[in-house]
Amino acid sequence: MRLMVDLEADADATYLTNYHHKLRGRFWRALEGSAFESEHGDGAPMGLAFSNVFPWGDIEEGDERTVLVASPRESLLATIAEDLRTDREFNVGEMAFRVTDLSALDVDVGEPGTRGTIETATGVFVRLYERHREEYGIEPSRSDADTPTYWRPAHTVEPFRDAITDNLQRKHERFAPSYVPGPRAVDGDLFEGYDLIKTYALPVTVTQGVELDVVVSKWRLDYRVRDDAHRKHLNLALDTGLGGRNALGFGFANVVDRTRPGETELEGEDALA
Repeated sequence: MRLMVDLEADADATYLTNYHHKLRGRFWRALEGSAFESEHGDGAPMGLAFSNVFPWGDIEEGDERTVLVASPRESLLATIAEDLRTDREFNVGEMAFRVTDLSALDVDVGEPGTRGTIETATGVFVRLYERHREEYGIEPSRSDADTPTYWRPAHTVEPFRDAITDNLQRKHERFAPSYVPGPRAVDGDLFEGYDLIKTYALPVTVTQGVELDVVVSKWRLDYRVRDDAHRKHLNLALDTGLGGRNALGFGFANVVDRTRPGETELEGEDALA
């Protein structure tokens, strides 16, 4: 499920490329005093993912922008929405906005047999730990073997595929019904095609006073829904984000085209219906 937050700029501003910590802060402010406040920093999957403020680019007073927030937990989105209705100030660092409208979106990859493409709107954060490195013969980036290695194209697609599946399995175990087999328990990959758009590095504030230089990647991921369990796995990826650090704004994904059995291709907003 998704919450679409429509914004209007209060002032001219330069677009903040390192927005992650500030944008996350606005959502955590919305969760203060709620049942979700205790989950801040507890290490468990939050079930919260969000886009950047889009469209990208420097801002002029009166500009209209949007943020999308996703979660498998309707109550979490409802708590954020209620705060944004009450307190319409939406500042992301020096980018100052006011909330003008809120609306719910129900995004679905489609029934079994549907083909489509999911595109990551923000970079996917993937770290390869010792198990993945040993399986694929990847040397650690540092002498400490317990230090994770950020995925790069030279590592090939296979460890990326395994890492995002392992990550989704963890989210499945927290948010999905126990009777539904997880992505690690079924035959077949999450996606049929992995088209890398770009890989890039950027500094990210992970908590106040702590900054990391991370490597993330953007993808177009082709899928064909095999059955109801696979549909639930793909929809969970849309609700929670792909890879790690989703509550910092990484791994947010959209369905950009979709073809139902017996239909012609749907694109853009039609693909989100």
